Amino acid sequence: MMKRLTAVLGIGIALLLSGCGNKDAVDTEETVPGYRVSLTEKEEQDNAAVEHIAALYHDVYEKVQQEGITEYTEVMESWIESLGRAGYAAVDENNQIDMANPQRVEEFCKAAEEKEPAELTLIVITGSSGFIQYDFRTEDGVVEVERGYYQYVDGKLENINTATYTAQDWQYTKEGYLVFAGTFYSESYHALVASDATEHVAIRVEPLPERCRELNRYYLLPMGYRKNNLFLVDWNETDYGALDFYDLFDKFYPDIYQRLVPYTADDNLNAEAVYQIPADIFETVIGRYFRIEDDLLRQKTVYVPAGETYEYSPRGLEESDYADIPYPEVVEYLENSDGTITLTVNAVYPEENTSRAFTHETVIRPLEDGGFQYVSNQVVYPEEQYDAWWHAERMNKEQWEETYSGGDDNSEGYAGGEGSLFSETEKEKLKQEALTAVRQVEEVYRDAAVEEDLIYGHIVKDFTREQRNKVVSLLGEAGYVSVTEDANMQNPEAIRDFYDAYQNKQDATVTVCDVRANGTIGVCTFMYRAGKLQTCYIQVAWQEGGVPEITSAEVSDIKQIKLTDKGYFIYAYEDVPYHASLSQYWRVSPLSDECRELTERYVRGISYVNYNAFATNWDSNNAEDILMPCMFEDIYRIDTGKEIQPKNGEIPAKTYERIMTTYFPVNVEQVREKCGYQADTDSYPYEMIFSRQYPPFGEVVDYVENADGTITLMVDGVWPDYDSDCAFTSRVTVEPHDDGTFRYLSNTIEKGELEIPIVEP
Repeated sequence: MMKRLTAVLGIGIALLLSGCGNKDAVDTEETVPGYRVSLTEKEEQDNAAVEHIAALYHDVYEKVQQEGITEYTEVMESWIESLGRAGYAAVDENNQIDMANPQRVEEFCKAAEEKEPAELTLIVITGSSGFIQYDFRTEDGVVEVERGYYQYVDGKLENINTATYTAQDWQYTKEGYLVFAGTFYSESYHALVASDATEHVAIRVEPLPERCRELNRYYLLPMGYRKNNLFLVDWNETDYGALDFYDLFDKFYPDIYQRLVPYTADDNLNAEAVYQIPADIFETVIGRYFRIEDDLLRQKTVYVPAGETYEYSPRGLEESDYADIPYPEVVEYLENSDGTITLTVNAVYPEENTSRAFTHETVIRPLEDGGFQYVSNQVVYPEEQYDAWWHAERMNKEQWEETYSGGDDNSEGYAGGEGSLFSETEKEKLKQEALTAVRQVEEVYRDAAVEEDLIYGHIVKDFTREQRNKVVSLLGEAGYVSVTEDANMQNPEAIRDFYDAYQNKQDATVTVCDVRANGTIGVCTFMYRAGKLQTCYIQVAWQEGGVPEITSAEVSDIKQIKLTDKGYFIYAYEDVPYHASLSQYWRVSPLSDECRELTERYVRGISYVNYNAFATNWDSNNAEDILMPCMFEDIYRIDTGKEIQPKNGEIPAKTYERIMTTYFPVNVEQVREKCGYQADTDSYPYEMIFSRQYPPFGEVVDYVENADGTITLMVDGVWPDYDSDCAFTSRVTVEPHDDGTFRYLSNTIEKGELEIPIVEP
């Protein structure tokens, strides 16, 4: 609840734990804003810190396992106490335990305010399996943030992802919170929404009375602010105002009956499902938590006297709240003479960079049987009405009809223009088949951490490549065509059979399960019928406990498909989805693990259209001709696994020159001549690479290990948007180094199916 990670960089830097760097262990120097230290020394310090925390973590982890501690607060208290004794500032991510050594954070914030240099390491515990390490450095009032997320996997602490950025918002609030935010480049996130990723964080520094925390955990947090307005509107027992009892029924039913609400949305998410709930069930659920007469409850809902039922419709696809919402925190309480308790509650909202988006006073009535009732709620801050823009009210019947019933039934959920090849019966069958397919992999998702998402419904946090490959393997074993990025397709022959039928103008279908990096599975069925191509795309997300849910289903026209000789299945929509490439693709033919590893190590991240490293012929005799300032950013990312964070638009010369002379056969003088060296500041100007739509990417398809220790890579330029998986072919020779770095020695490129890109200086 304390943070929002809009995207994460899945880099997995095991080097932090091993203590092995991939840089020159000589007299080089890495400059970080407000902090200057030799690169080797910095690495040693970082490694030592992580190893120290890992050792502390291991001790607590063993204690938790041996003593069978399962309560969240007990686990967190053990963790934070151990880190606090070691001198770290530490807190849990849900802000349920007082911070250890909060004075360290306060001192750092004071230094930042006074524009004095300072450093701080803050540990945020994410559960019994991991933590976030924030390293802050400040100088001249600017705060630089380096965040690493670590998780315990199979008895070993691993770095899951890392991000570095300048804090664009930094404040120590009067409510006692450290609130900060910043943006950073993430290749995967940028590909999805064409913008940088943003992190919003709110961490309670000042202690809070334990009684406030207990009241919050019991009365406020279970309800929260998602999909209900209990704490968003004013109401009391004489006037329930705009309180939505249907949302409250959804919230309370599982607590009373110990099972999920059985009145679920229609499989067709664009169709309204209407249920008649027996009055005794509905009134029992609401009556447990509210002192309300049945007659008044019936006036506030749709009651059907003839059947003694309440008409009920579950929320639909267009009634979802924004993914990131505030969370409640009780900051004061008053025990009243009538036995009720008045709770003063702040809504903490990291997304809006505030520890007090609004404040409400909620009165509860404890009951003798251990239960309780909600008595009233009043929003007391701000004075003007708070705009809960992130909350979606439940639609009434007229709004449902206006939103969902605007077109012909046969074209519902159809993105084409003349009608769907898929009948309603076929679409319903495909939905059931999709659910049947994904249930083969429930075991992978059963213990996964999921979070709500505006686009996908739910996504899996930190869904690893190993988990994706496991899902693909299980689906393959069950007979389904399945694929994910950087893994061979399972049962690809079905794609080939479909394409053969298509070429012979024979009606055919094929279904592919595409496992995404966020844990969702796209079940895409291609249909060729009567000379026309369409897809029925069903998106499956996962609720907690490994429960699959269909979050969208759409039929679209396909403009063209192609199965290349090399084995790529490339297809294009008639109407290209927003932010999508012109063409989509899967690799049908297998690629060896060795070629995939070489691609990952030496080729991924190198551009064909921004600079000439792979787009022209060169060797050690003319390597300086390919030097361009914009290429530094990509090479820096390959070297460090991180995004460059320039200060004042400049990169220190020693950093710049170390990178360029390590990875290319050039000297410092050549780099300075070609890349704009600035002698007065001993730096280079930062030249950002602006993303271009639909660029090609390189793929190693063969290689030769040479007698001198070098490797010659045969690299195909894959350009799906131009229907080519061998647009041109490069022979790239690389020289691996013992420290983990390498050097590009030469490149030759030959035209293939397309012209070689021309990169202007």
